[in-house]
This record gives sequence, C-alpha cells and structure tokens, in this order.
Amino acid sequence: MSIPPSPQPLASPRSSVPALPPGTPFVVFGDDWGRFVSTIQHLFRQVLARHPVVWVNSYGHRLPRLTAYDVRRAAEKLGAMLARPAVRADAARRDPDSPIAILQPRALPWHQVPLVHALNTRSIVRDLRRTMADLFPGQRPVLVSSTPVAEGVVGCLDELASVYFCLDDYAELPQVSAELVDAHERAMLRKVDAMVATARILLEKKPPASGRAVHLPQGVNYEHFATPRPLPAELAAVPRPIIGFAGTLHSCCDLELIRALSARFPEASLVFVGMHLIDPAPVRLPNVHLLGARPYAELPAYVQGFDVGLIPYVVNDWTLAVDSLKLLEYLAAGLPVVTTAIPEARKYADEVRVAETSDAFQAAVAAALAEPSARRDARQALAARHTWAQRADTLLDLVADIVAAKNGADTCERPEK
Repeated sequence: MSIPPSPQPLASPRSSVPALPPGTPFVVFGDDWGRFVSTIQHLFRQVLARHPVVWVNSYGHRLPRLTAYDVRRAAEKLGAMLARPAVRADAARRDPDSPIAILQPRALPWHQVPLVHALNTRSIVRDLRRTMADLFPGQRPVLVSSTPVAEGVVGCLDELASVYFCLDDYAELPQVSAELVDAHERAMLRKVDAMVATARILLEKKPPASGRAVHLPQGVNYEHFATPRPLPAELAAVPRPIIGFAGTLHSCCDLELIRALSARFPEASLVFVGMHLIDPAPVRLPNVHLLGARPYAELPAYVQGFDVGLIPYVVNDWTLAVDSLKLLEYLAAGLPVVTTAIPEARKYADEVRVAETSDAFQAAVAAALAEPSARRDARQALAARHTWAQRADTLLDLVADIVAAKNGADTCERPEK
C-alpha cells in the first residue's frame, strides 16, 4: 500500500502577523494527560515541538455519583491532589512529547457552589503561579482551556492570550450537569480572547464576546494510520468481510442499527475495537466480535484490517456537535467510510458515505464493500490534508494574531511601559 505524502502546512492567511516567539509557554486545561489519547492531547503533542506546555489535568464537568467507576476515579483524584504537583522541568529533554509540567487540580467537584468554585480557582491559580515562576520567570503564558469550569483562571495569570477550546456541546453529554456547565461556559465566553471549536454548530451556538471564533476540526496522525501493519491474529481468524468500528461503545452508538447490520450481512464479521461504557449485551450476536480496547500504538493494525469503517452514531443534540476523531483515521488507513448523518461528517462527503436512515446505512455498507480498491489513494490523500501538525499551525496562527492585535505593534513581545 503506497502512502501519499503529507502536504506542507498551509501558510498563515495573515502573513503580516509575526509568529509567536519560540519558547512562549502554554498553560493548558485538558483531560488527564496520558490516560486516553484525545483530541487536545493530539493537538498539543504538535505544539510541544515549538512551545513548552504546563498541563492541568481534568477539572471535571459532572457531579460524582455513588458508582464503582466514580468511587475509583475519586480515589485516584484524591491521591493525586494530596501529592505535590508533578513539576518536571527536565521532561522536555527526556520526552519531547510530554509537557514540561503536569498539575493535578486540588479541586472539589461541586463547581456550581460559588464558594467551592472560588476556592478551587484560588488553589489552581496559586499552583500555576508557583509553577510558572519556577519554570518561566518573567514570561507570560498563553492560556488554553477545554473545560468551562476553569473560567475563573482567565485573567489571573497575566496571560498573553486566552482561548476556549470547545470540543463538545458539554451540557448535552450524558451525566453532565447542564446547569453547572452552562453558567461557567457563559462566563468563559465573556472573558476569553477567542474560541476554537471542533464543530461549526458550536461556533453558532456559543459565540464569544470577543467575536473571534475559529472552526478547528479533528486532525489525524496520518503516518501512524497510513503505514502498513501486519494483520492482527484475532482479525485473521474471523470471516471476511470485516465491517469495523474503532471507538468507545457509548450511549451515542445506535445499537439497533448495529443489530440491523448484523442481520443484513450474516456472512460478514462486525468487529468492535474499544472500551465499553454501556452494556454490550444487545449486540452480542453470532457475527459480532467485541475485542475491547487496544493500545493506540496497535490500533492502526486493526483499522487497516477492516474492509469498511463505521461511525454508527445516533443523531441527537449531543452528536450534532460531534466531529468524529476516527473518521480521518479510517481514511488515512485507506478505508471506505459509512457514517450516520452527523453534520460534521458532511464536510468529507466526497469520500465518505453519509446515510440518513437505517436502510440507507445498510445500503451504503453494501456499496462500500463493493467499491474498487482504486479509491484508496484518494481517501488517503484527503486524510493527508488534515494532519494534527496543520491543526496546530492554525491554532498558533490564531494566538499570534491575538497577541499582535493586543499589542497594536509589529511584534508579539509585550511593549515597554
């Protein structure tokens, strides 16, 4: 299988704006670093090549419940909170893909209580100021937050620029407190210099007061998924064709659609690679193979072993704002892709089959299975135009533009007083 070369990043449309000086530190509120491979971690692994990053682990979007999972996560978080912040000043020399510092917020989950939120904010601001003073004395950071509840930190770090990175319609996520998220998100949007979002609908629903909003869709680690790998033994053992899904089996997955596919293609194998966050019993069928999660390093071998890649999501208020990470990964592997009618999939409609109904989805899978292999190069070429390196360039161009506009000068350095 030949691999089309990744194109060079596009030049900034604002070529008159100077680039952000190399070494400008970033403070990023994300998920727990290294726990899962996520959108924001993919993006900032690219930024790390040019800028040091202080990473703040998950701040929490939802209230804890008395479940085994939540109790275990609470114990993990408490242990991390009681430890000193994990400042690793030499991390960049040991591992260029790792933040220079990773902080665990010393925060309680009841962010909707004003006093708790104020104490949480005071705690993390104190830890961040100490970390910045130790690692970057005299330097001002860029602040990027993917969590609305960190809005209290905006403006407290003397940051050069602040960006809200909206990855989901958070209030629509299962088990998330809409009341908790909405209030903090409105405050975030009033404060930040810009918002970036993975879905266009998020820009429409949540415009920032600054008026500066940018669509930053999912990217792909192109070479990771395009480089040929040996077929895993467990895929070699199942009948072909293989109709596959590489992702979490979640409440956003349409189990009835999966059951219908199983009945329509009894000779095929429906293979699911990923965690289960819902009971998979409804899809435990003779030709359905639930393999569970596999390490990210091994995932391309499984994806390349599929004959068709699926995105079988229900279309609801949550998934209207979902830009599926796996879509470009399938394309990078050269697969034909069939998806339900989530809006963000339509931007790739030239190479992706988007189905409005269950019957149309089944027909699209049949057409994908019959598609000539000659389309593989076109699909890979499409994926190669949307790498994480290019997404990082877009973000850094935006930040440089903000800094230049704030300074009102032809430099990104802070003007002398």
